[in-house]
Amino acid sequence: MAMNLNVQIFQWIHAGAGTRPVVDGFAVFFAEGGPYLLAVLFVVLWFFVDNNKKTALLEATEAAIAGLTINQLIGLFYFHPRPYMIGLCTPLFPHGPETSFPSDHATLMFASAFYLLMARRWTACGIVLLVVATLTAWGRVYSGIHFPFDMAGSLVVGLVSTGLIHWLAGRLNPLNMKLIRVSHQLMARVIPSRSHGTRRR
Repeated sequence: MAMNLNVQIFQWIHAGAGTRPVVDGFAVFFAEGGPYLLAVLFVVLWFFVDNNKKTALLEATEAAIAGLTINQLIGLFYFHPRPYMIGLCTPLFPHGPETSFPSDHATLMFASAFYLLMARRWTACGIVLLVVATLTAWGRVYSGIHFPFDMAGSLVVGLVSTGLIHWLAGRLNPLNMKLIRVSHQLMARVIPSRSHGTRRR
């Protein structure tokens, strides 16, 4: 029953894939590019925020890593084929015959978005990431790479990993502070202060 519903929802979302170039391109862009957009956003923000916000970025990253780790553990005990592996579709882009549940891409995006939604002064960024995460999830289903239930699983894993890192935040804080200090040291070497480059006249 659940599998039939999963297939029915997939077929509804996937309908028309491969026949609408603009929609296809939009779907593939987010299906493949969501995590890259996240990485670029985090790197850019890192240069402009204070240490408290840097800590939140690190914790969001740790939530994403925790989510991906949970996915790997699930994959050790449960295998679910992807839609194209059982002849339901031809995917819009090549992908290997790996387990479908949950989606690593969606898990990474949802975990990061949920953590920033929970963090202070990051609500707006969290909302933007949640929108991108939703588009990534839709894009991977529309493109024929995942089933809808894979995305539901990713959402749950994202929530669990967010809660886990929030619970461990105190223990992770020394590590995060050390990473921030190392970052400042590296940035000081790469981007010298103005005083070092100014000559007296």
